[in-house]
Amino acid sequence: MPSVQPLSRESSPQDFQTLDLAFLGSLLPGIIHNWATPLSGVIGATQLLEKRATLIEDLLKDVEQLSAAERDELQKQLDRNRTNVEILSRNAQHLADLLQILVYRITRGSGVSRDFFPLNELVQNELRFLEANLHFKHKVRKQITLAAVVPATAFSYGFVATAIDELITYTIARHNHAQGVLEMDFVTGSENDSAMIRIEARICAADSGKSRSGSLDLHLTRLKDDGWAVDLVEQGNSLCLTLQRPQKQSMP
Repeated sequence: MPSVQPLSRESSPQDFQTLDLAFLGSLLPGIIHNWATPLSGVIGATQLLEKRATLIEDLLKDVEQLSAAERDELQKQLDRNRTNVEILSRNAQHLADLLQILVYRITRGSGVSRDFFPLNELVQNELRFLEANLHFKHKVRKQITLAAVVPATAFSYGFVATAIDELITYTIARHNHAQGVLEMDFVTGSENDSAMIRIEARICAADSGKSRSGSLDLHLTRLKDDGWAVDLVEQGNSLCLTLQRPQKQSMP
């Protein structure tokens, strides 16, 4: 992740925006990687269709005079084309989904105004977005437990999303992947008049003397200022973050 100047308690929204843009920039290699796979499928299927079209055209010129073997070959080529069209459709949809996730995260992540949002939806969208982080995608075993019902809660979407980003980035960097897979639990819940997100990691510290990211502390401070109760615990090989906010019938 690129070096970013530490922020202070008096940091402006523009400072946080710069920090978020730096994080998005660090994900660029992962985003390109994720797009490359379906794009390769589209390109490969298209090339096969182009090559096969000439053969099919030649066979169709004298279709009435085709032998049984040639008719079988024609049917085989048509079936292969149908398969390639399905590959094109599937990979094109994959690309569209990736683009939608990216645009949604950038749009929501830059928002600082408070509104009612479903916590389950935020967690699901953020996890899909974080798949652009190749370590998170390939080296983190995720356990996701979302409550059946979590009423929409009033908060600033961008504050929570960027705090989750920073926590996961810090946790991945702190984990010694040579000692095993990093396991992370993502849980949502609703109790009485509060809603909750909990993220817990079971890690093997790569550097026990490494201090916590100053940026993470600032993101959590901003959440506290926004009315959240924050509980960050570092003991042994676990890291737990709990965010709570009372649910309200109307915006404060």
